[in-house]
Amino acid sequence: MTSLPLSPMLVQYLVGLCCLRWDPDAVDVTIGDMVYDAGAEKERDVDVTVTVSEGGAPSYAFKAYEVKRESAPLDVSDVEQLCIKLMDMPSVTHRGIVSSSGYTAGAQTKAGRHGVELYALREWTRPLQEQFPALTMQGTAAECFPMEKCLLCWPNHQLALVAREATGNFSVQDEAEVFDSRGAPHARFANFGAYEHELLLRSTEILLALEPAVSVLRTFSVPLSAPHGEVPAGPAWPHTHTLDVSGDGVYVKTPSGLHKLDVVTINGQLQWQRSIDKPVYYVIERVSDGTAFAGALISKDLREGQMTGLVFSPKTREIGIHFVRLAEKHHNAIRKLKLNPARGEA
Repeated sequence: MTSLPLSPMLVQYLVGLCCLRWDPDAVDVTIGDMVYDAGAEKERDVDVTVTVSEGGAPSYAFKAYEVKRESAPLDVSDVEQLCIKLMDMPSVTHRGIVSSSGYTAGAQTKAGRHGVELYALREWTRPLQEQFPALTMQGTAAECFPMEKCLLCWPNHQLALVAREATGNFSVQDEAEVFDSRGAPHARFANFGAYEHELLLRSTEILLALEPAVSVLRTFSVPLSAPHGEVPAGPAWPHTHTLDVSGDGVYVKTPSGLHKLDVVTINGQLQWQRSIDKPVYYVIERVSDGTAFAGALISKDLREGQMTGLVFSPKTREIGIHFVRLAEKHHNAIRKLKLNPARGEA
């Protein structure tokens, strides 16, 4: 079965995007929706819901999908619990379960008895002409849609730290703890190394669209391969970037006490490198007959909760291009996140 490099929340979001591709008449797609459960007499969460206009009439289908990212196939008890939950929601007209680890035979029988459709999220290896004939392409998705990504990086760097209230020069080690204004451990960064990683990402996200990074990438090609143990990379050039970090509320221990960082300057070299992380290709298939629900090409970004994806429908030649950027509050749980049916954006 599929080994997913994506977080559970990104898998849930991916299923929502696939629902957009499958239902072009969707008027509402919600990730982490709340639906009334008559058995429990209260609203309960459903991973993905889709409201679809049926034939332009004032009649709507309300679809609900539960998304499971487990290490083992879902068994009878797993599927039975999900079926009962969905069956107790009278507003739901179509019920489905999506699993990245498959189902046992008994689980499939149980879902069939309850009228709940099962879907499997799998590695996309079958030729496109077998499941996506509208694309009129021969070969696998990986062959037809190869993707390479170049990243702007700081291969060599040093940080110069400024805390205006501190006296004298100071430095902070990667393993050193960082704090908030009350002197408590910082809620976002476990140590200074984690904060430094954030600053390097923030810096390159700004600089990649500016000169000289733009001209260097245009002028010097980044090799497709490199000797074993090395990263394919273009030429490096010296650079300095100063960031105002006062809004981060990060405090560090200096010889004169606990002080807030105000400014960080990165000194070193910038370089375009070819990402060694290859894109992954997924397909959601209906378990009962193996037909495709949607396909997706996913490139996971360096930041948590971010990915770029191309989503394919077996019905049309349209390809959805999506840049997913989950807010920090959605990293562990998504609630009532609406997708735009026209663009698939939150």
